[in-house]
Amino acid sequence: MKGDGSHPIEISDEELLLLPERALWSPRQEALVLADVHFGKSATFRAHGIPVPEGESQEDLERINQLLARFPARRLVIAGDFFHSAVPLIPSLDMLLRDWLAGLRAELILVRGNHDPAHFQPICITQSVMVGGLLVVHDPVAAPPDRGCITGHLHPLCRIGNAGRKSRVPCFVQSESCLTLPAFGTFTSGSVIQPDGKTSFFPVVADHVYAI
Repeated sequence: MKGDGSHPIEISDEELLLLPERALWSPRQEALVLADVHFGKSATFRAHGIPVPEGESQEDLERINQLLARFPARRLVIAGDFFHSAVPLIPSLDMLLRDWLAGLRAELILVRGNHDPAHFQPICITQSVMVGGLLVVHDPVAAPPDRGCITGHLHPLCRIGNAGRKSRVPCFVQSESCLTLPAFGTFTSGSVIQPDGKTSFFPVVADHVYAI
């Protein structure tokens, strides 16, 4: 673990930094990678009559801005589910997102997830993309077993702490040459990934990434 709370790892000869902001930095490729923002999720809930707080979309865009201010990224790669729904955004969110995109200096590439629309100009949406020698896809099920991959989709959590007092925290999960990122979005839930003896966990706790 480094002084800024990040944790270095290497997959398929690519040196990576796991960031406590629940994102990934590839120094060699100058790429910032994150997954599962679920932009507009609270608005979707409210549209269905579920009372939830507002403001997480603005907060998540600002968190991305802060990362881009720290790292000299040429590319911002979203490993799926940047959007929470394929239906058009409400006008206020559509304007918020387009204003943010207009000021974005890094190239934005969205690997389409199961929640994303097929098209949203001016975002480049694709089924997969290479970051150096690593293939980025949304669902780990779609990751080829014979190559290094970065995925999202699972919103992985792991349990830490003593027996009887364990907490669930977001984590990066590495299974052989496949790395699954935690959900970046503020208003996202997750699923606990069970240890199987072949999986490495990197929990995010108090602004630090640890290895267990």
